[in-house]
Amino acid sequence: MNIEKLKQAVMDKQILIWNDPDPIKGNDYIITNIEDLNKKCFDDGEFDEHTSILIRYGGGSEAEVYLHEILTQKL
Repeated sequence: MNIEKLKQAVMDKQILIWNDPDPIKGNDYIITNIEDLNKKCFDDGEFDEHTSILIRYGGGSEAEVYLHEILTQKL
């Protein structure tokens, strides 16, 4: 996924999942918020799949994750 696909997925209200590389069994990894999605760094080409972004997931937990760890859930 790239930043444009992520923005489109958010606009389309798709369910986003954090694909935690070290998952904890029973955790809810559905992303409820992506912080600073519209910051300038996303728009000026400084952002790539290895830039970390802050998300909230499940019951309000936070994590800094890489773009390539975010998946869309098929409905």
